[in-house]
Amino acid sequence: MQTQYNEIINSFVDKYGLSRGQIIAEIEKTLSAMLSQWHGTSTVVLFGDDQLQALRYAEHPGMTLQNQLELISARGWNTIVRVLDHNLGQAACLHEVAHYKRREQEMRWGEIIRRNDDGFLVELEIEEGQPILAECPWNRIGVHERKELSVGQKRAFHLRRIDPILLRGIARVQVTVDRVSKNLVTTLLREHLGGTTGIHVHCVKRYVGHKSFVAASGFLPKNIIKAVSQELREHIQVSVGEKKI
Repeated sequence: MQTQYNEIINSFVDKYGLSRGQIIAEIEKTLSAMLSQWHGTSTVVLFGDDQLQALRYAEHPGMTLQNQLELISARGWNTIVRVLDHNLGQAACLHEVAHYKRREQEMRWGEIIRRNDDGFLVELEIEEGQPILAECPWNRIGVHERKELSVGQKRAFHLRRIDPILLRGIARVQVTVDRVSKNLVTTLLREHLGGTTGIHVHCVKRYVGHKSFVAASGFLPKNIIKAVSQELREHIQVSVGEKKI
């Protein structure tokens, strides 16, 4: 039976991409809660020496009795596996969201793959080699672009929010992007400038589809300003002077 436990642990590691320690901790927590409920007494499940052990505690006058529960005879093993599968799915989702959260407010290039009643569905890579689907709602797209953007285009998007959600009872990562943030102006300029120029840029104010006002600590080449202007379909006005940032 212990071999079966190890096989289950390894299968969960492969399925969810969590560490063995994270899987074991979730198994211990889930089994402890379920067995405590089933047996009506406090039960603690621990994994040690490649074995699962369940210790059941019962209160008696003046003492606490402890005895080991034989897991091989535990009822509802299929139910336990289903609950573990659900809980580990949520744990993996939260782990992924926590990992991606540090990328919020950054810019990514993404391909529009679908247009629907709510906006656009965009495929992008938050980290290289890991494509993910993101939603770009209509209210996060400038009015001037709503009829211009189309499926198949690759455009710049601002990573607005990365959150966990439940979709039909299954935990999923929800990525929301936009085309209206001031940060998008700034990050596009920085991308074109590269990381070696030492020039600081800051979007002071943006009127989406019309004009963005940018403060820069140094001169920005016209071709860079033009490239960002063309991508966002709006005029970019740059003022040079560190004190304005």
